[in-house]
Amino acid sequence: MTRLPLALAPLQDEAWPSYLTRQAAQHGTTLAGMGSHLGLRDARGRWPGRFGVTMAETEAARVAPMLSLAPKQVQRMQLAAYHQLAFDLGGLAHNSAIGGTRATVHAAWVWLAGTTFCPLCLVEDDGVWRLMWRIPWITTCIRHEVGFHGTCHACGGVPGLGNRFHGSAPPRVAAAPDGRRCTGPTPVGHVCGADLSAQPTVQASPERLMRAKRMADLVAGQRGVVSGTERTSLQALRGWQSAIGIAVRLGVVDSDGWGRTHRWANPPRDPDLIDRLLQAVEPLVTAPDRTTGADVLDGWLRDADIRSPHVNTFDRITQTSAALQPVINELLGRHGRAHTVIQRRLTSADGAPFGERDWGVDDIPQLVWPCALPEHLRHSTKPDQRILRAVVSMILARMFTDACDWVAAGRALGFPADKSRNWTRYAFAAKWGIKTDLLDASHALGQKLPKRPRRVSFHRRSQVSGFGSRALADAQSPRCRDQGGSAWCPCYPQPTAP
Repeated sequence: MTRLPLALAPLQDEAWPSYLTRQAAQHGTTLAGMGSHLGLRDARGRWPGRFGVTMAETEAARVAPMLSLAPKQVQRMQLAAYHQLAFDLGGLAHNSAIGGTRATVHAAWVWLAGTTFCPLCLVEDDGVWRLMWRIPWITTCIRHEVGFHGTCHACGGVPGLGNRFHGSAPPRVAAAPDGRRCTGPTPVGHVCGADLSAQPTVQASPERLMRAKRMADLVAGQRGVVSGTERTSLQALRGWQSAIGIAVRLGVVDSDGWGRTHRWANPPRDPDLIDRLLQAVEPLVTAPDRTTGADVLDGWLRDADIRSPHVNTFDRITQTSAALQPVINELLGRHGRAHTVIQRRLTSADGAPFGERDWGVDDIPQLVWPCALPEHLRHSTKPDQRILRAVVSMILARMFTDACDWVAAGRALGFPADKSRNWTRYAFAAKWGIKTDLLDASHALGQKLPKRPRRVSFHRRSQVSGFGSRALADAQSPRCRDQGGSAWCPCYPQPTAP
């Protein structure tokens, strides 16, 4: 193959089909003729699979000299230039072409064919199409501050999407090469030919522009923040994707019928709808911390009348996201039966055991220190603060011993079986609304117990008998240091790291 007589430099972020179209126009031929001259089409006129998506290094090295380009310049015009930044194309390495495509589109939001566009950019750049327009997260032209278009207003087709099989090969390659014109097919077999650069545009709101800039930064590889934690660009975008799946399933946003199935593998083609989805989940993803993010997610669940969420509530909605999982874990830690919540809190987000375990039941008094309770419960009479302290002790026994139920936890502390069941059921009753407070108090005390400067054994248990809180009159009940109690209590100053 010979070098083309007229050199043409690609514009920044120009897509491969756009560049070949401009080359064809410059040399007075069709896109089909240009593809044949470059050896991109076989004898039957078929284009290579995943045209404009990926290109083998050997192929780029062969084609580049004919275009007076370096192989890296050719590779930068392929969609794979955003691999591991905006999406993961690793599935395309699958042995089966169909299997590889399915593996890819099920991994993240990505269009292997079709694109959005900005009419004003087409005017100013004389029909150049940007590679970033092929990324679903980009909904707005920051340069002109207008929303993108997803279809041709004349024929309703998606530019670059030639058939119902979503193939990436360019359609209607025998038409006159003009980047401004729609090459979508008409019912009678002709080319639409509508001037895409003449389509009307709508000014984007400041909020939409802000979202567009955030997405553009992520797509370019900048690190993002999801609910207060910094993530890689790909992890952050997966967080947005997972949040959208949850929001659509819970009815947080009107998706115009999109997303009833396969929310993780089928990004909508309408840029306005995608921006609406981004706007809906923005409070969750941009929350300052995972606790605030869990508050947002909790509100979504309440509005959807889901009172007892569990793991499958989210796993069946959309793909999991490492960036969003800490928020989901925080939310799940607020719901469910007490023993279920305890088990969730015993492991970190990565599944590792939580906290130190070098202490046992003899380190737990029958009633924990008064200052171990939250301030508003230390003088509670309904439920009685002594019962609450006994419940916190049993929670610790379940957290850090082999006790498998409340009876076993109570037995380890010297409580009768009926009182262990009744006190925990009473304290966790929904009418009090203090279950989370007691679990949080136990969690905090469990972190402090291993750090005591000196240990006191509580293995000599008192006899517990009688009814109500009176049964705890003689129970082990260490006092706070400030009240002349033992040498240590939970409000004892924690040792600082050297």
